[in-house]
Amino acid sequence: MSKPHTLVALVTGGSRGIGRGISLELARRGMYVAINYTSSKDHAERVASEIINQGGRSIAVRADISRSDEVDAMVNIVERELGTIGVLVNNAGTGDLDYKGVPYVTEDTWDRIHAVNLKGTFLCCRSVIPSMLEEQWGRIINISSTAGITGGTSGAHYAASKGGVITFTKALAKELASSGITVNSVAPGKIDTDLFRASTPEEDIPGVMKKIPVGRLGKPEDIASAVAFFTLPSSEFITGQVLVVSGGY
Repeated sequence: MSKPHTLVALVTGGSRGIGRGISLELARRGMYVAINYTSSKDHAERVASEIINQGGRSIAVRADISRSDEVDAMVNIVERELGTIGVLVNNAGTGDLDYKGVPYVTEDTWDRIHAVNLKGTFLCCRSVIPSMLEEQWGRIINISSTAGITGGTSGAHYAASKGGVITFTKALAKELASSGITVNSVAPGKIDTDLFRASTPEEDIPGVMKKIPVGRLGKPEDIASAVAFFTLPSSEFITGQVLVVSGGY
């Protein structure tokens, strides 16, 4: 199974935390990287500059991934500036820091979380797949969560959206398997990011770490390495899988 000479990657939510780690890792492996953001323009441009300063190619491109018109416009910009997208990493996501239980979840909150986490993943896949089909090659990696497997601790609405990402991944992998396109998911556990720190009181962090068998929080680089694995030639026979990166949590 051949691959394009120039590998172009689009990382949604690529400006901070896990997304930043993924963007930098793929660039380190020689890919041209488009960094999607919705509101963190400065952060996105900073990551792109970091990649460029290290001799790579990168652009920052804004789009609300829950809107199909913005997703299609983003993909057009990336393909015009960098080339055909061969690697799509659906990393952008949102949660609910004020979750107090299902009886208190508003319909607007439910819709917002699913619009970004699940619908956004669908829209980005739908937009890049036609070019991948033309190339008969592609790698789609969807970032889900251990919450999508176990129910987690971030709320039923968040867990439902991430569980949806996992089943969408499996179904899409079957659909595209004969076209040279693999679709896999990486499910992070407790990762030390700004979002984790914002949602976890400082005094609770030691207790969280005690529940992780390897004895530490995950790092964005841990997730980035897992994502990169699915882009390697040695992984071309792997599709429809969920790689849990949680330190055994």
